[in-house]
Amino acid sequence: MHVLVVPSWYPTTEAPLDGIYFAEQARCLQAHGMDVGVVYPEHQSLRRLAATTFGHKHFQTEWTTDHGIPTLRRYGWNVWWQVPPGLRCRIGSAVRLARKYVDRRGVPDVVHAHSARWAGAAAARVSDAFGVPYVLTEHFSGFQRGSILPWRRPLVDRGLRQASGLAAVSAGLKDALTGREGVVPQDVAVHPNPVRASFFTRPPKGRPSESPFRFVTVAGLNSRKNIGGLIDAFTQAFEASNGASLTILGDGPRRAALEARARRLGVEDQVAFRGQQGRSGVREALWGAHAFVLPSRHETFGVALVEAMATGLPVVATRCGGPADIVTEKTGLLVPPDAPVALAEALCTIRNRWGAYDAECIRAHAVTRYGPAPFVRRTQSFYRRARAA
Repeated sequence: MHVLVVPSWYPTTEAPLDGIYFAEQARCLQAHGMDVGVVYPEHQSLRRLAATTFGHKHFQTEWTTDHGIPTLRRYGWNVWWQVPPGLRCRIGSAVRLARKYVDRRGVPDVVHAHSARWAGAAAARVSDAFGVPYVLTEHFSGFQRGSILPWRRPLVDRGLRQASGLAAVSAGLKDALTGREGVVPQDVAVHPNPVRASFFTRPPKGRPSESPFRFVTVAGLNSRKNIGGLIDAFTQAFEASNGASLTILGDGPRRAALEARARRLGVEDQVAFRGQQGRSGVREALWGAHAFVLPSRHETFGVALVEAMATGLPVVATRCGGPADIVTEKTGLLVPPDAPVALAEALCTIRNRWGAYDAECIRAHAVTRYGPAPFVRRTQSFYRRARAA
């Protein structure tokens, strides 16, 4: 089966982890015998604009093999696409890319849009142009946060209504989608994201010694991820103690403020900021930890949680959407979001009960539910039903 993927966000040379899971999903499908391609009208943030980058990216179209997947990109800059005419321009750019894609690789059997943020409307137009069905998987937390701007809603709703198949990556996101006009619960499946189970494995040399007890988190340093709340909770639980440490992987606009917060609270020697890491760096950090923490205010799924569990780590997460589907009593603890006292208590509990968690059981849970095999089965069935409809 030939599948054309249209993602609302995707890895770039300047932001290589943005939408990395879309690329990994495409590669997983390709590895299981499917013919997969991607079209992406790339609109970089002007904050990244420099003479060198503009020299490489000046609104040209280029074929690449990103992540081993045939990919047609149009390189551009985010001048005005966040206003109505600009968003329609981006959608039109995706349709033009799809026409060039078809000229070289033929008409796909199905188009797969990731998020109705804009790719759904683009996929609807591609579907009309070539007479093929499209499916849409939703990942965007804006549906849970109620942050879809009014002028975007007609395009978002078109993408949702016209799809031959709809899925959300968690039950919480499904509930948010089915609150929209014309979207009913029975039309939305729950298709969680997969984990690279062959890459995120148990540590080959075993876990480090229990002292200090090492917590790790992987998150963008922004308000939604609430790393400040995690630092507060860690301080409550382990202030002036050498028995625990916290490693923070990720970068973002709040990094300087968070580092200052750790200093102000007196835990700067226990809290390490490692910055943004590649996949190998994330895996190394997980292998060197005893437990994983995700303190988010909103999560549509929680890829980082599943990756941590695939390495056998118990987890602490907030009931902020997706984690409620993932975390069980055997794999970790759930606490309310924005509740530092409850989070501090959970951190202490995980440390005190760490020996009771079965790493093999945690990994088996992650692989059985979120590994490549169940993902491919769900996705193939998704495509077959869309084509039959």
